[in-house]
Amino acid sequence: MNRKIYICSLLLGLSALGCGDDGNMTPDPDMGMVPDTGMVPDMGPDCPEGDVVVSGEISEDTQWSCPTYLLQGRVFVTGNSTLTIDAGVVIYGDERTPDRDGAALIVTRGSELIAVGTAAEPIVFTPVFDAGERAAGQWAGVALLGAATLNNGTLDNGVFRDQIEGINVEDIRGNYGGNDDASSCGNLQYVRIEFAGQELQAGNELNGLTLGGCGSGTRLSYIQVHRGSDDGVEFFGGTASIDHVMISGPGDDGLDWDQGWRGNAQFVAVHMFATGSEHAIEADNFDGNETATPRSNPNIYNATLYGFGTSRGILLRRGTHGTLRNLLVVNHGTEAVDLRGTTADSIQWPSQLSIANSAFFGNAAYADESMGSANDDFGFMEEASITDAARMNMTLAAAPGFASTSITAPNFVPTNTALNGQATPPAGLDTTATYAGAFAPGGANWAAGWTAYPEN
Repeated sequence: MNRKIYICSLLLGLSALGCGDDGNMTPDPDMGMVPDTGMVPDMGPDCPEGDVVVSGEISEDTQWSCPTYLLQGRVFVTGNSTLTIDAGVVIYGDERTPDRDGAALIVTRGSELIAVGTAAEPIVFTPVFDAGERAAGQWAGVALLGAATLNNGTLDNGVFRDQIEGINVEDIRGNYGGNDDASSCGNLQYVRIEFAGQELQAGNELNGLTLGGCGSGTRLSYIQVHRGSDDGVEFFGGTASIDHVMISGPGDDGLDWDQGWRGNAQFVAVHMFATGSEHAIEADNFDGNETATPRSNPNIYNATLYGFGTSRGILLRRGTHGTLRNLLVVNHGTEAVDLRGTTADSIQWPSQLSIANSAFFGNAAYADESMGSANDDFGFMEEASITDAARMNMTLAAAPGFASTSITAPNFVPTNTALNGQATPPAGLDTTATYAGAFAPGGANWAAGWTAYPEN
């Protein structure tokens, strides 16, 4: 690692300066390899030669417009302020030291992150190490904490609030949850988050993108989470929605939800690698009270879930509800779908939880779920029936025909036209996406150009 740095703001409570207007200077080559984001943002006269170092709190409206920033320790956006990051900016997470926590960007309740990149100039979060030296879990990740409703935590005037994992319970900056389902945690578009998932405390780590109680005013579009050591994207309650998300090589699960999440997800691609990944989707309501309200009940449309030898496509458990349509579940070596619950009211299949208009190919046989087995679901569901024609699901006779399933250059646009003619998504989603999977057969690859798949 060989990087030049500049301290723009170090004092707790001061905001990190934007440090830049217009100009035409590129980063110094001694900074190490900057991820390929297309054009680097213009470097104005106030920008340093190296990274702008940020630590402590950002407590007033702040704009990051210099080419590169370095997060040292946990950086909190507080005080109902807004952090705006310009297109093309690269944010590095510094390494953990004996006297400094691992790097993370945590946007506290009431504050917002506006990180709007473009296909040509995505915003990139990555560890400080040079290409070839990077690995999952070298920094913590990005967390957005909001004021929408949850179904568990600590009651505060009749409203549940909880504490995000890894932040001490005494630190109120880790609080999330409230009663404002229309609130916003910000706007993220064309954002890449790489090699995240470092533990904040023993056994407690952030996901690549962690969303705690974010409301429907939040916008999350064109987001990649790559090679994190934990989940790719996890929703803890709230009503935020997401679309056009690529999760590549998660260390645990791809898309995860619990605590009463009620948003939408459309155009979701999860590419599982053989690195400990478990479930492309892991879904819960609440462990310990499976019927807690508000109940997890998202709409999931147009997802491609590609697996490997020991992965499972979808795990639905602990009382989650949900409408899952137009899925393409391929190559999972454990099984395509697993439903678990302790009572009939917990599962409520298919009245409140259902998978339909979806396609399956190359998945392993369903596990033994007899009483007392490891996957015992208390006799309420035999998952093999999920793929029957009565629900307009199908087991494909031929492979989807993906252009590439390479872990370094994937292209999940299929050629199999049997994937067409599926359910029409509801209003509020893209109603033209009447096919199974995240990409239209023979159509455009929305993940091309702004994503990247480095091995290290």
